[in-house]
Amino acid sequence: MSTAQDEYIALIKASEPVEPAVLNSIFDKLPPIKPDQLIGEWDGGFFDTGHQVASTLKEIRWVGKSFKSINNVDPVIIEKDGERTSWGKWGSATLKEMVYRGVVSTTMVYDERPVFDHFRYVNDKLIAGIMEGKTLGEDFFFYLKRQESCG
Repeated sequence: MSTAQDEYIALIKASEPVEPAVLNSIFDKLPPIKPDQLIGEWDGGFFDTGHQVASTLKEIRWVGKSFKSINNVDPVIIEKDGERTSWGKWGSATLKEMVYRGVVSTTMVYDERPVFDHFRYVNDKLIAGIMEGKTLGEDFFFYLKRQESCG
């Protein structure tokens, strides 16, 4: 019998369009994550659900997020001239423990946008995320892979 973590990883590996209902069902079965577990550099990816945010992220060459501390998060890291750098247009963010769908887990609160990224634990190197906000319409499903430390 496969776990929610196994199902989530299989969807990433399949790299095919996914219905939001499938992702919601799996996300809701994943365990919570504490804010300090996110500290570090993360590479990002997202699921093909037809969401408008995907085209924006492709256009700006989004590559991940940088959690410098609980109160100092760069939510949009892009690739520019072969380097990871802040996009800067969506401001900074803070990590908070919040209730989302009945589970206390970590949420990233954008400082200057009405947007929240909710996180759940998949494994030590993989985090599931849902971006929600009034201006986004449907939820946007993404994931973060921890960068390997250098040295």
